[in-house]
Amino acid sequence: MSVVAVEVLAGDARDRDDAVVDLLVDRLHPLLGGDLEQLRARAVEVLAVFAGARVRTFVPILAEKRLRRLYAGAPPPA
Repeated sequence: MSVVAVEVLAGDARDRDDAVVDLLVDRLHPLLGGDLEQLRARAVEVLAVFAGARVRTFVPILAEKRLRRLYAGAPPPA
């Protein structure tokens, strides 16, 4: 994921966020299953948590971790 994440971070903010959502959905849908559009909507919500982050390098990894926790039933970290 790190190679893809570096490429994703090269664009402007909107393109970058769309690319991260696509990356998360493509990566997690085969593992988590369920409704594709619901997963996409949750990925957008999770990514919004990091909208104000000054350092965005690890945002895809942190967002994936939160999504996995949501689908596992664990509460997301505060």
